Amino acid sequence: MNKQQLIRQLADETGLKEQQVRLVIDCFIRKTMEAVAVDQMMVLQNFGTFRSVWQAERPGRNPKTGEPKTIPSRYTVKFRPGNAFLKALNEDK
Repeated sequence: MNKQQLIRQLADETGLKEQQVRLVIDCFIRKTMEAVAVDQMMVLQNFGTFRSVWQAERPGRNPKTGEPKTIPSRYTVKFRPGNAFLKALNEDK
């Protein structure tokens, strides 16, 4: 599912206009990025947690040429699903 499909489904389910749903989703994404960018966690009960993690510089390789390359240090985002999310995901198995 992409963003536009999500917007349509939420608009159908809630009765809101697609423009209103898009505004809420865009605001949610922006606030999540802002929180994680200042080293806070975004915790959504029963869904999961977004947090920033520092990755140290490490050796890598260009997949096309096989040439060794150093991957610079950087922050990345980790998502840990909540218990309800995991339970729903594994319900049918």
